[in-house]
Amino acid sequence: MDSDSEPYTADDGADCVLVSADDGTVVWASPGVDAVFGRSADDIVGQSVRSDALGAALPDPSGASDSPATHDLTVTTPDGERSLSVTVETLADPGALAVYHCRTDAPEQLALRSVLSRVTDGIVAFDTEWRYTYVNDHAEAILGQPRESLLGTTIWEQFPAVADATPQRAFERAMETQEPVGFEWHGPATETWFELRAFPSATGLSVYFRDVTERKRHEAALERERDLVEQLLLASPVGICVLAPDGQFTRVNERAADILGVDRETLLDESFREPTWEVRHPDGRPLDEEEFPFSIALRTREPTVGHEQTLRRADGTRISVSVGAAPVLSEAGEVARVVVTFRDITEQKVQAKATREREQQLQSIFDSTLDALVLADDDGTYVSVNPAACDLYGLPEDELVGRNVADFAPEGYDVAAAWEAFIAEGTGRGEFPLVRPDGEVRIVDFAATADVAPGLHLSALRDITERKEDERRLADQRDELERLANTNDAIRRTIQSIVGETTRDTIEASVCEGLVEVEHYPVAVTSQTDHDDGTAVGHVAGLTSAQFDALRTTEASPLEAAMRTTATTGESTVLRNLQANPSVPSVVRETARTLGVQTVCNVAIEHEGVVYGVLSVGGDTTDAFGPREQAVFVELGQLVGTALDAIQAKKLLHATAFLELELTVTGADAPLLALNERVGGRWTLEGIVPIERSRYLLYVDVDDADPAAIERAASTLPAVESVRVVGDGPHRVLEARVDGTSPIAALIDGGGQIRGGAFEDGEGQFVVDVTLDTDVREYVDRIEQSGVDVWLRSKREGERDAEIPWDSDGDDHLTDRQRAALEAAYHAGYFDWPRRQTTGEKLAASLDISSSTFNQHLRVATAKVLDRYFSSTTPSVDHD
Repeated sequence: MDSDSEPYTADDGADCVLVSADDGTVVWASPGVDAVFGRSADDIVGQSVRSDALGAALPDPSGASDSPATHDLTVTTPDGERSLSVTVETLADPGALAVYHCRTDAPEQLALRSVLSRVTDGIVAFDTEWRYTYVNDHAEAILGQPRESLLGTTIWEQFPAVADATPQRAFERAMETQEPVGFEWHGPATETWFELRAFPSATGLSVYFRDVTERKRHEAALERERDLVEQLLLASPVGICVLAPDGQFTRVNERAADILGVDRETLLDESFREPTWEVRHPDGRPLDEEEFPFSIALRTREPTVGHEQTLRRADGTRISVSVGAAPVLSEAGEVARVVVTFRDITEQKVQAKATREREQQLQSIFDSTLDALVLADDDGTYVSVNPAACDLYGLPEDELVGRNVADFAPEGYDVAAAWEAFIAEGTGRGEFPLVRPDGEVRIVDFAATADVAPGLHLSALRDITERKEDERRLADQRDELERLANTNDAIRRTIQSIVGETTRDTIEASVCEGLVEVEHYPVAVTSQTDHDDGTAVGHVAGLTSAQFDALRTTEASPLEAAMRTTATTGESTVLRNLQANPSVPSVVRETARTLGVQTVCNVAIEHEGVVYGVLSVGGDTTDAFGPREQAVFVELGQLVGTALDAIQAKKLLHATAFLELELTVTGADAPLLALNERVGGRWTLEGIVPIERSRYLLYVDVDDADPAAIERAASTLPAVESVRVVGDGPHRVLEARVDGTSPIAALIDGGGQIRGGAFEDGEGQFVVDVTLDTDVREYVDRIEQSGVDVWLRSKREGERDAEIPWDSDGDDHLTDRQRAALEAAYHAGYFDWPRRQTTGEKLAASLDISSSTFNQHLRVATAKVLDRYFSSTTPSVDHD
């Protein structure tokens, strides 16, 4: 028991508190119960207060008033009879939870609520509406709220975290079944673990609980400790066994079982004293039982380590082990277990013995170096060699001895002069290309001393072939990095040179001429595929057109095939060893030699999947255009493609004359065509908003088409990423987001400007403007690559005023994102009045951006448009 008041003493007599449910079953007993009833709390809980199970039937609290009632009775305990004063009081409503304060003397009546407030458990009671009707002092402290603020309020009001959680479900189940419940719960707000027990009655629920956080932490710590021990046992490279004092194995790790050659389960049934182990000293003498490390630890109660022994494994083989043992003492100081560890040192012993023998053999010959050592006479003939020399020369000792220094020199090397100079100077040092009998050349670093003994000369050699190879590789890497640096500088200059260029010819010329200025790239050519799948040359640098024709027009020329592959697939291709490859036509090899070209790399000049041509660059080495260098040129091809695309778009934008194409497009895989065919009706293309690379928002007047039917049909078309119908008037607008497989994407990405479009019966009619120099056949072919059929219905030249759109230049022009936000808002009816047809959130989702980003783009774009409009329309004011 616990209280802020003075505790009871022995002179006060023994007392305890029992709590019973409405059926009389004891559900809780205070720690002093053994002093009153002579029985433990575990024996008391679960007994009925209305029977003689406690030694006497305790008073029935039913019908009791709010005031406690005291009764005197005699109980029979294991120590005999004793007088008992029992004060009983119901905790909440009558019949809910009864509290018995039992004392072995009979003092004046006590206030049970004061007594109950002294117990260490929190106790609360609720009525059927979950209102607090009782809160003891400890519950008040645990809950952190004064009793007055709790009484009359519901638990769900005071502690929302309990609602819809384990406590609520448990409490409601208890009230529903009228059965007590007990559980543990982790309070998320307080990081506290509680143990709760709830006892229902017809009038409410009584709950007592205690803080078990420390116990849970202790349990978790023990669990972690057990896991750590298990992991140590599993991961340990040492065999570990735990033995009982009688020598029986009680725990064994896998390593121990492996070393002993038995299963763990089998080992747990055995004793270390089993004669099958045949434990011996390293010299073979039998090991007495008292000499076992286990016996020493058991006897001395101290750890012991470093015992070398041999034992017989289950398969009969004998191994050497290093054994240690340590006792584990009980609280009483007795040995409860002995932990024995052992390592298999058999291989270690074998290796140690071999090392000793080898050292003894070599000690008398060469004890100062691990390098190759050779002794030669005055003529340079080897008279003695060490094993390292045999390895270096690739010959056994009996074949190496008797050979001469000159036998291992490269052709043309003046061995006689070098040997004479060495003898005269007395020392020699340097590098030498040693040629082995198998023809392999090893680079050695040597140090030689003449006359180490009369007529004998010692040379120490170290093989540095790998080191020299590493140095070569590092040099190659430095050369590659230098080459890449030069390439990047050239490309940077090239990019700067094409900024502001307005024609394809000038751009391609700048690129090719800029590349051939780099030392490693003697040739650069641009080309594109023509109607007949031939190759039309754009610009040539570093060679003549005739030389280029010789490289590519020869029958079955690999260069022509590689260029065509790059033009059709967009993938880069590399041709190597053009000067010496026998599979390459002779005229190609001769031309490559003349130009100094060993390798050719072809990269696509492309923008967003549209290939405008091929950039072919010649390199002067066979290892040119490695992965990193090739990636640089691929990026250059994309930059040039972007520049060409920008020129074409600007040319169309500013052109006063253009080609107007009327196209009919059909195809089951075209998203809008398939959608129109499935839903029906005549639809009109109202607007196109580019989102990012080959992805567009399309706005289509679908008249009175059923929105649900459109959404159902669109869900079956993978190319339609999203779709929604904007507005609910007689003419609905369909907003569809499509990917690059759409023919509309092909029409735009190919350089066209869609001026109008209509869809009916799964067929699309488009009016597209292109520049006058556009190759219409190539343009149509490019559209058909998206998987549709295209018919050119008409082609005519058109004219328009040379007026430049007022938002197309200047420092305040719209960015792509700002323009997309503004156009999408316009086409989707965002600015409609008096009722908007869409929301900013929906437009942001369609554009794949956040609402805040959309609103920012829209505000900035609107401000720029209004600023440009008013600045261009505001009349000047005459102040005169």
